[in-house]
Amino acid sequence: MNDNQTRDTARMRPESSGFFIASWQSLEEGLTLLAGTPERGQLVSETVSALRKSQTAGDPPSKLLLRVLAATAFLSDDRPLRTEQEGAGAMT
Repeated sequence: MNDNQTRDTARMRPESSGFFIASWQSLEEGLTLLAGTPERGQLVSETVSALRKSQTAGDPPSKLLLRVLAATAFLSDDRPLRTEQEGAGAMT
């Protein structure tokens, strides 16, 4: 099978309604590993707790996924949260 045949086959497959499932503990462990700074690493537990509350409050899956992605981007940033020139950190 050549590249063109592989691409054509991939395009013809119908969308599947599969799911990605992860435990909250796995998410917390992953975010801890991705934390860009120790200071951001300390925010992981609080972040996961807020995400769990969003799910419990009835956020639709698409909104919860967006929140997880935003949290991942924020926590994996390696810039300091606070600088002497800017004052308050990004979370305030």
